[in-house]
Amino acid sequence: MAVESISLQHRLHEKVFFLVGVVFLSVTLVVLYFADTLTRAATEEHLALKHRAVEQAFNGYLARAEDEMRFIAQDLVLSDYAPGRELDLLFSHHEVLFSGGLDFFYIQWNDATSAMDPRARLFTQVDFQTLLPQGQINRWVSTLTEDGAILLMFKHKLLSKEQENLGFLYGFIALNDNLALVSELLGSAQISAVRIYDEASGHALLEESSTDIDLSMPTLTSRQPLVSAVQANLQLEIHQQEVLFSSILARTFPAIAALGFVLLCFYFGVKQLVRRRVFEPLEALVYRHQETLSPFSELQAIQQQNQQYEVAIKTKDQRFALLMASTDSAVIFSNEVAEVALLNDEAKRLFADAEKARTLFDFMPISCHQSIQEALKGQVGVTFELTMARLGRIYQWQAYSFRHEGAYRGVLLVGRNTTQETRLKWQLEQLQPLSSAMKRKVDTDAILNELRYLSYLPAPVTAKQLQGWIVLFMSVLDDIRRVERDVVYLPLGEVFWQESVRVIEAMGTETHCALLDCSVDVGARVVAVDGNLRGLVRTLLMMVMSNDMSERRLTARFNDTELELTAMNDMVSRPLFYRMISMLLTHLGGRQKTLRNHALQLSISMEESEAEQDVLTQGKSVAWVSNDYPDADEIMRMLLRLGLQVEEYRSADSFFMRSRGMATFDAILIGGDDDCQVQMDMTRALQLKYNRPQLPVVWINRIEPVTPFIRQVFTLSGCPFDYSLHKVLADTFALERMAPTQVNESGPAWVMVGGSRITKAIWYTELKKCELSAQWLTDLSSDSVVLSYHSDAIVVLLEPPPPLLLEAIQEAFPLVRFFAIQRWADMPDSVALFEMAQPYSSDQIRYFLQDVVQKTT
Repeated sequence: MAVESISLQHRLHEKVFFLVGVVFLSVTLVVLYFADTLTRAATEEHLALKHRAVEQAFNGYLARAEDEMRFIAQDLVLSDYAPGRELDLLFSHHEVLFSGGLDFFYIQWNDATSAMDPRARLFTQVDFQTLLPQGQINRWVSTLTEDGAILLMFKHKLLSKEQENLGFLYGFIALNDNLALVSELLGSAQISAVRIYDEASGHALLEESSTDIDLSMPTLTSRQPLVSAVQANLQLEIHQQEVLFSSILARTFPAIAALGFVLLCFYFGVKQLVRRRVFEPLEALVYRHQETLSPFSELQAIQQQNQQYEVAIKTKDQRFALLMASTDSAVIFSNEVAEVALLNDEAKRLFADAEKARTLFDFMPISCHQSIQEALKGQVGVTFELTMARLGRIYQWQAYSFRHEGAYRGVLLVGRNTTQETRLKWQLEQLQPLSSAMKRKVDTDAILNELRYLSYLPAPVTAKQLQGWIVLFMSVLDDIRRVERDVVYLPLGEVFWQESVRVIEAMGTETHCALLDCSVDVGARVVAVDGNLRGLVRTLLMMVMSNDMSERRLTARFNDTELELTAMNDMVSRPLFYRMISMLLTHLGGRQKTLRNHALQLSISMEESEAEQDVLTQGKSVAWVSNDYPDADEIMRMLLRLGLQVEEYRSADSFFMRSRGMATFDAILIGGDDDCQVQMDMTRALQLKYNRPQLPVVWINRIEPVTPFIRQVFTLSGCPFDYSLHKVLADTFALERMAPTQVNESGPAWVMVGGSRITKAIWYTELKKCELSAQWLTDLSSDSVVLSYHSDAIVVLLEPPPPLLLEAIQEAFPLVRFFAIQRWADMPDSVALFEMAQPYSSDQIRYFLQDVVQKTT
């Protein structure tokens, strides 16, 4: 076994370079650490100043709101207006009301009357009489309403010209989604996020961040008391993104570059010094030819061993020369470019011009050139016969490939005189002629043998399978007989896909599916396809699908531009396939051989054309519902090889009744065997649930179902493999993804039936507010598709259904509860009525939903 040589000089250079690199890396890390520490300290000091700026901005916002309160109070006291018209007066000064800091106000007169700013209902729905007692005159107080609104309230006394108390004016600032206040606080100090909370109660009054800031990045935080006019112990917390490491690296780059330059110069200096002082003297000693031992003690043992090797080699050369002279076979040695290296005496007698020739091709006949080239390429078992007419001899030559002392491949040609043996063989053949009738009988016997093989299979062969087998056999013979060759350029995977569908459709679903091993890269290569190539693929699929072996596999690989097809077969007992494959390979210019595991390997040179390849996005999520598909595990392995996230379900019921899993699916694969009714029911249920006719759904069957419903989904039939599955998924991912999260996982399912578009929009909005999801049906004609998976559902009838249909549904699904919002004639007692007046309001729908939830829990 050859040992890889090691250069001590290169090894020393690598060690020195490694040490210089370690020093450079260590110093660089120290510089970056100190630069980062100094930058962080400066940022924290600057953050304290920003804290004061935000505090001043907050107090300035409150001051503007107080000025607006004083303007409103002055306008109410000094203006002349009719009772009850104070809001008209105030809103006539909209240029002041809508430019200050107040969000809304509330007026309470001493005569028990009040006036409320209509903008108040945009922020809260609570009764203000419960909030007003919390107010303090000329003080800001924070309050949290029952519906989650966070408010700052300011109470101002209304005094007449005679200083009489007329009532109170209440001003409010809503802190929920207050973009004006948040923008002013964030912009006052250019910070990333701000948070104001009450330390006593622990409630956050304001918590917002800038939209263009990524809060997942590291940030610096400053938390100090907020000094303001609000009567509470408030804390102000601000966040500022840390300085990026790239900025620190940019500032320190000149110093790091200078350090690297110095260390690099040091490395080259050491390299030159070692070469001159150590390795140049050693190199001069090694290449100096001398028989005496060198003065270096370390090299004396090596020189002694080399002298012993030289003596041994001379002895072997003498023995080899005697062997070459004593043999009666012709022996020729050549190097890697077929140059003649050595000939024995027998070879010199056969080829008189060999000593003057430079290569084997100069004196060997042209008929031998191909065999010599195969031996130079490393092929084993190359033999050829050469007739020497000049001498009247026949030589049987064997070519051996070997590697000589230069590690290059050479060729040894050994020619044995077989003249006498060949003459005896000819005489024997004349005594035993082969009948021409036996030659014509080979094809008939092969067909009968194949039919006998099919009858011996463990599984019975049906008439449909036999008819399909004959049709496919005749189609292959037609491809072989056809003279004109129509060549088209197709992806190789498309050819396998089309032929597998054709074979299974002809032979029936009882046929065993072959395991096609054709990756996406191999299947996407565009090649020249004619009838011979299709016939070869069809023949291999027939042979693999109908054999009696445990492993039915057909593998396609490319070796550069050469296509390699490997099929697990039992051709020893099936000569018909051997003859068909041999004829097809002759037309295609291919070759075949049998591997150690008795698999058949075919090699064909292909003509290719460039084409774009679809790239499947990594990380897509799919659901695989296998049902009764026979090769469900193989589909699962294909999906994982394509880099997809897969959830597997054994049936449609397990898919719809799942308790947890992925939130969304980019595609749903539904398997099926002979009966496609399960696939149709599941697809129709998904269409009703999402109200979409076109969904990212793929049906996987061995034979494509005959149904008009097939036009609404993507299909994959035949023998699935990586390329065909990738191709159909690439088209499926172009559609909008699905989010099959189970409806109302904490309670029964909701089903809404009927209603106009406006009615559905109103109900959809309210259901979303109550965190309820529903399935929408146009009518109850598709009840079995939905209610079969939700037998305890809540059905809301937005319009009257047919009485007979409603009665039939109640008998089939007794646990389903029906609710109506309109009364109609002959309404069953089992339908609960919650009558509503049109148009439906938000309060009505909310009360209805709360009532139904209470009754059903």
